Amino acid sequence: MIKILTSGFPDGFPEEFCNQMKTCVKSGMNFVFVASEFESIYEKNDWYCDHFLKMFSDCGITFGSVSVIDSRMTKEIAQSTVSGADVVWLAGGDTPTQFSYLDSYGLIPCIREHTGVVIGMSAGSINMSKTAVCTLTCEHNEQEIYEALGLVDFSVEPHFDKGNVTEELLLLSEKYPLYGICDDGAIVCTEGNTRYLGDVYLIDNRQVTRVW
Repeated sequence: MIKILTSGFPDGFPEEFCNQMKTCVKSGMNFVFVASEFESIYEKNDWYCDHFLKMFSDCGITFGSVSVIDSRMTKEIAQSTVSGADVVWLAGGDTPTQFSYLDSYGLIPCIREHTGVVIGMSAGSINMSKTAVCTLTCEHNEQEIYEALGLVDFSVEPHFDKGNVTEELLLLSEKYPLYGICDDGAIVCTEGNTRYLGDVYLIDNRQVTRVW
């Protein structure tokens, strides 16, 4: 499995991320977009899926097939679709809500056992962690900490603002070291190797350092 944790891309994929995508994602692969909210916002889910497909297209990558995972699919079809995907994109949104849907649809083992490329954005990245740390700083409604997918053994804080390191983050870092991923940044984990793209910071025991 290739695991990629991202924050957000306000102006499309930056060149460094685009080059990374070209090394592990090929045209003709099948792409699965896993929503964060499965019910009643189908048009929004489709819009976001198309939005990121356009970013891939701008990198020269077009997919052979595309599926959106939400409640328009049965649980059984959702499971088989995720298991058979080359690229799984875990969308942003409300983090605990997404994890609840992953659980109720039986998708957690499908993702944990995946052998392709799994990309998380924002909430999706937090849920890829062993321990999901949902902070008020990251605009969650309440601070919440729970055991998540465990694809990586560290926790992340997407949309990190190096100029606004809150007391909440510093306090949490005494127990939960966090990788703060700024927008346009990413952490790429392959077997035995971790690569940091863009601005990524480690918040550990109240100290903040940029990771190179």
